[in-house]
Amino acid sequence: MTKKIQFRIAPGFEALDSWVKSLPDHFPSGGRTIFKDRNEVKIFEVNGLELNVKSFRLPNLVNRYVYVYLRGSKAARSFRNALHLMDAGASTPEPVAYLECLAEGKLRESYYVSINYPHDFTLREVITGQVPDKENILKQWVWFNWFYLHQQGIYHLDNSPGNTLIRKDGTKYQFAVVDLNRMKFIAVDFEKGIQNFRQLDADKESVRLIATEYATLCKFSETKAIELLTKYDEKNKAYFRRKEKLKGWKRRLK
Repeated sequence: MTKKIQFRIAPGFEALDSWVKSLPDHFPSGGRTIFKDRNEVKIFEVNGLELNVKSFRLPNLVNRYVYVYLRGSKAARSFRNALHLMDAGASTPEPVAYLECLAEGKLRESYYVSINYPHDFTLREVITGQVPDKENILKQWVWFNWFYLHQQGIYHLDNSPGNTLIRKDGTKYQFAVVDLNRMKFIAVDFEKGIQNFRQLDADKESVRLIATEYATLCKFSETKAIELLTKYDEKNKAYFRRKEKLKGWKRRLK
């Protein structure tokens, strides 16, 4: 089966051209795996750079065509969205390249390459109380979302705790957004913005803190903000409870 390769490299990384083109050959046996589930993420040392390479799972048959002719692959969207974030001043691991392999007009493999972003923890460890200074971190993170994302018309559709990397710098914290393939670039009003925090699976105290902080930044009613975010949070938790119950039924039927 003949494969067609299409790719794009970010300005400044042209020296990696041949390495990027050969990714389908050396990804399976090379690098160091740091995450593997539906997708796989590996670290590669190339030309003095520490590269983070994400290999996306093969999509269903319909999406193998959709990602080629209509939407672009998850790798391509991650790359484009990363460039957009950087132009807006929002922190994300620096994009290097993406590559797609096509066969018989369908997407077969796709890879997104970025500079690895060393971090101390993710927002998940903050939400679950595994790191100190929770209130301060959450307040700074809410400001980051409001100023660098929502005020710039950036709406991250997968704003879950594992998709924010955090570095500690004294009493300040640096945030970087990852998992970028699902984003919208739209005007973000208050209600849309508060809804963007619904995926945290946080405790009631954290929900109130996030809602109150966002309301203050937007000069909006704190009471209304808490009411809205509590509603969205509970709806999201109910959705995942139903999803887990369905998975349990499916396992028992096997």
